[in-house]
Amino acid sequence: MRRYQRLWPVASVVLGGLLAALPVEAAELESWRFDAQQNRLLFTTDEAVQPRAQFLFDPPRIVVDLPGTSLGRQTVNQSVGGGIREVRIGQVDGQTTRLVIELSPGYTMVRTFQV
Repeated sequence: MRRYQRLWPVASVVLGGLLAALPVEAAELESWRFDAQQNRLLFTTDEAVQPRAQFLFDPPRIVVDLPGTSLGRQTVNQSVGGGIREVRIGQVDGQTTRLVIELSPGYTMVRTFQV
């Protein structure tokens, strides 16, 4: 019996490592659309996701990362027009989908955006 008690901590570490290596189910980006009338990007996922957004310069763009989310298709580029040059959606890595709203030159943001 003592022999098994000594092996249990080692077995639990090995088992934990194997479980950690199994693929993790990710949320999926189900749909999205850019509402040009309201300058609003709308998207839905099949599970709860906590987006992370940031504004970047040169070129000016809003970047929204959806951690734990897969795109499930090829990268998407959509020209919009007006103050928004284009919207791009792609898979950054195996567990993050990124939405990029690239602003047209000279476009200024008047209101803040919500995430």
